[in-house]
Amino acid sequence: MAPGARHAAKPDDGRSRLKIYTKGGDGGETTLLGGARVPKDEARVAAYGTVDELNAALGAVLALDPDAAALALDPDDAALGEAGPAQLRAVQEDLFMIGARLAAANPDRLLRKGTIPALSADRIDALEAWIDALDAELPALDAFVLPGGSPLAAQLHVARTVCRRAERSVTALLGEQPDLAEVVVPYINRLSDLLFTLARIANRRTGREDAMWRPRRRRDEGGR
Repeated sequence: MAPGARHAAKPDDGRSRLKIYTKGGDGGETTLLGGARVPKDEARVAAYGTVDELNAALGAVLALDPDAAALALDPDDAALGEAGPAQLRAVQEDLFMIGARLAAANPDRLLRKGTIPALSADRIDALEAWIDALDAELPALDAFVLPGGSPLAAQLHVARTVCRRAERSVTALLGEQPDLAEVVVPYINRLSDLLFTLARIANRRTGREDAMWRPRRRRDEGGR
């Protein structure tokens, strides 16, 4: 439920529930966690909105083909102990934590009270371990990778580019919230690297080769 949703309706079973629409945003403003009203084009709203978009892009990755996702994303060879799709669902939960942090009018207060959870730096370590293990399975790069290949890899590349945009949006808040540089910004940065690596793994494990971008001169010299 979006921040600011307050209107309740009575379903048939008599229990109160929040309505999907509130009409509170019809004037171009939204409510942050804590009650502050801000314009919808405010930098903080853009940041948590882009994180939400990234989460949806990961949902599309997992929904494309569950069997293919399990094959391509499973890091069993890396001894990480969990299947890849479950790992990505954990990332989705991390992104909800980040979104709540960004949507808070006074995040320090809400974090201290435990109203919103704090993202642990251990989650950055987990992403790095996953990247390193999967990268060991891949050939070294000598050119830029063109997004595409299998449908799963292509969607992972879409998620990667949304992740980069989320990183830019969150970085724009550092002047007012420098503590975002401690965990949140590094986490999003590592996540984009993970999504790039997963896209390459998805192609490799489904028998597709990455398409490489090579300048015309290198192609004329025989580069692929």
